Amino acid sequence: MSQSQEQMVRSKAQTLMISLNIALGSLNIGYVVTYLTLSIDTLFAVLGISEEEKTERLSLLAGILPLGNVAGVFIGYLLKQKFTNKQCLHIADLIGITSALAVIADYHLIVVIRFFLGVSNGISSYLMPVYIKSICPTQYFGQFSMFVGYGINTGYAIGQLMGIGYIDYSGPTSNWWRVVFLFPTLICIIRSCIMQFVFNYDSPEQLIQRGNIERAKYVICSIYKDQYVDEQFERYNKMATEQSKQNNKSFWSVLERKKLITLQTGIVSMLVQIWCGVFAVFYYSAQIFADMADDDVVQKTVYTFCLGLSGFVAQFFTIYMVNKLGNKFILLIGSFVIGSLNLAVAIISRDVTPENEFAIFILLLLLVMTFGSTLGPAAWSIVPQLNDSDGTFIATEFRWAFQAIVVFCFPFMEKNLKIFGAFLFFAIIDYLYFIYCHFFLIDGRGKTNDQLIAAYHNKFGYSVVPVTNQQQSNIQTDLQQPQDQQLITQQQGNSKNENEK
Repeated sequence: MSQSQEQMVRSKAQTLMISLNIALGSLNIGYVVTYLTLSIDTLFAVLGISEEEKTERLSLLAGILPLGNVAGVFIGYLLKQKFTNKQCLHIADLIGITSALAVIADYHLIVVIRFFLGVSNGISSYLMPVYIKSICPTQYFGQFSMFVGYGINTGYAIGQLMGIGYIDYSGPTSNWWRVVFLFPTLICIIRSCIMQFVFNYDSPEQLIQRGNIERAKYVICSIYKDQYVDEQFERYNKMATEQSKQNNKSFWSVLERKKLITLQTGIVSMLVQIWCGVFAVFYYSAQIFADMADDDVVQKTVYTFCLGLSGFVAQFFTIYMVNKLGNKFILLIGSFVIGSLNLAVAIISRDVTPENEFAIFILLLLLVMTFGSTLGPAAWSIVPQLNDSDGTFIATEFRWAFQAIVVFCFPFMEKNLKIFGAFLFFAIIDYLYFIYCHFFLIDGRGKTNDQLIAAYHNKFGYSVVPVTNQQQSNIQTDLQQPQDQQLITQQQGNSKNENEK
């Protein structure tokens, strides 16, 4: 990054903190996947659920969450038509705060609250990358777009860290599960308070679309130095123009060949992120380690905690890799290594003995570490990088649908295919994605988002036709009309007041 690029913003630290706070909701996305894993024995003991009912009840508790995510992404898309990105996240946090009711010991209530928590996370998962892309300076987007993935990995680790409390506080008389279930509420409150009282910045292009020019300039001035404000205002004005043009089109225009070229990249990457094998480990690690630890609570908790911690630590390698390797090579390396680890788990699991149980644990540890530093953050980054908000919506919607399927299917895969068949299946998916990345993905190093998208279009036979000056003028006129009308109305009101005087 050049020195001139560094000097465009008033404070890189402030810009970093704005994006980090937006991505704070991603902690909940990861946390709610893992916190149930070690809580389930104590929770079911408190609720009086028998061993015979356990599998069915656990499947519903785990599966209702991604269904809520699917609904949440769709709700987020509808909200975005009426509200700004920041306002939508406030609504998501308001819904998430209701998760505090999950401390009431009622199974059906907890299921309902898990669904609403999924809705909150679904709204956030769609709008966080869109919001960061909007408000983040272009030269930082490559790194800052990883924050959602980093937050999710950190959430995985926190959820498993909270399981340590069950070493001393487990069983039907424990209240530790209530403390664990309150964490998402806390995150929602913190993010909304910071967005409202510290970094109260709406997306400038959305403010321009709504005719709030002064507020848009205030946000730009708060991020960029004075000499760059006009340049950045023109950039956001162009973004507002493009969004207005997009809003005038049918939603199904996102399925045009031009957009499908990059959209399918996002959908395929999200598919593999979910079906690479790691999510099966996250959801069912306690059950996997129960046999290894002979149901010893301490040993099972230590295994599970190490799993989450490894992914948390490994993700920081991506910070240094993203600029040097780029998303393409990060995904290539990740898919091949994860596929090989899945294959090794499948082979060893065919003949499980006390001697090789620990080897399986090490392989799963390496699996989570590799995911945390490659597929985890990189797949979340590539979607908004290559797609507009509509494309991001579709890819995110598919992502949660894929997760719902893996949650419901893995217990049956484990029962019918055993660990060998399930992880062999995951390995095949990973190797196929490796081939896909090699032939289809384009190295984005040294390219802006627009240049990278143009490279995809040119590679796959779609000629990129620039917008003519006349077309740009017509679009700008359409955008300016509501602003002019608002000004005329204000002037007429002022004249009327003067006449009355």
